[in-house]
Amino acid sequence: MQLVKLNRVRAHRMCTCSNYDPIELTRDSISGRIKASRQLKKSLDEIATHSDGEHKLYVCRACGQFWQGSRAWNWGNDPYLFRVPEIEVAEWLKNVYVQPDDLLIYAAVMHDLLEKGNFVSGDQTCRLEGCTRNSMQGLVTCLPHHVASLQRMGRFPLEPSGRWFKPYSHDGIVPKL
Repeated sequence: MQLVKLNRVRAHRMCTCSNYDPIELTRDSISGRIKASRQLKKSLDEIATHSDGEHKLYVCRACGQFWQGSRAWNWGNDPYLFRVPEIEVAEWLKNVYVQPDDLLIYAAVMHDLLEKGNFVSGDQTCRLEGCTRNSMQGLVTCLPHHVASLQRMGRFPLEPSGRWFKPYSHDGIVPKL
């Protein structure tokens, strides 16, 4: 009994989970977490692997904190870890958490599109059936349908998919068009 307590105390002292804040949505923060993840992973146990092979769910063996391991495709598909809320494995397997690197890329591209696109509402109605919004000047569709068209052509990233969690919020990342 005494040995078990001693091992738990040692394990808790080795826990570094509190040293890792949520990842800021900057390239430097994601790059830093990619570098730090190899060391962090040593104190975690893998508890599930998603069928897509990209995502893994971990738990800290000392404090019980949950972590998701994903790959940052825009950083050479390097693996990295980020803190996530506790979840039942079966639920996580159905819908993994959104990835901070996907959120960063989507937000940056969307920001560039909206800032540089100079979109001004026109006088005509969007040509898509059933849409009552005005088209953008120089386009035949409204802004949401224009973005959807760019996504279908592969010229614009899709909205990040997955389970949203704090501190990341859908409304804070995906602008209302």
